[in-house]
Amino acid sequence: MFVFGHLGFGSVLARPWRDRGGRWALLAGMLLPDVIDKPLYYARLSEFFSCTRTVGHTGLLVLAVLLAGGLTKRRAIVALSIGMLTHVILDCFMDAVLSSPDGSALRAAVWPLMGTHFARVYLPSVSVHLDRLINVPILVTETVGAILLIWEFLRRPSGRAS
Repeated sequence: MFVFGHLGFGSVLARPWRDRGGRWALLAGMLLPDVIDKPLYYARLSEFFSCTRTVGHTGLLVLAVLLAGGLTKRRAIVALSIGMLTHVILDCFMDAVLSSPDGSALRAAVWPLMGTHFARVYLPSVSVHLDRLINVPILVTETVGAILLIWEFLRRPSGRAS
């Protein structure tokens, strides 16, 4: 999935928590794992960041953010962690459906339980990465995700702040 897929499907998954505060934080969390990991990978800072799903996609980071929100009693931080969780779950689901050979989503989600290294996936550039995203499953999930976002927006009672 990409942006609309994560936001649309994530909004459906997170519906029970959506109105408990932090709608924007929830949406930001749905994109945060990629916002963290993609730049780390393409900056080529270290071989530790061996693919585009590393530290930002770990259950440990999701748990740390959730604990920070719980300890500080900040609903927005809890919402951020729930959004991150939907991202990780959706990536694992898509890898399973597509029978992804690298297993990068699951390996990152349970890191370090499957070893201290993340999956090794070489992408020479952002443009090559984007080219790989132009396929039927991604286009379908992006389209459905956009439709779900529009549906969620239209279902909201008017005049209600988000």
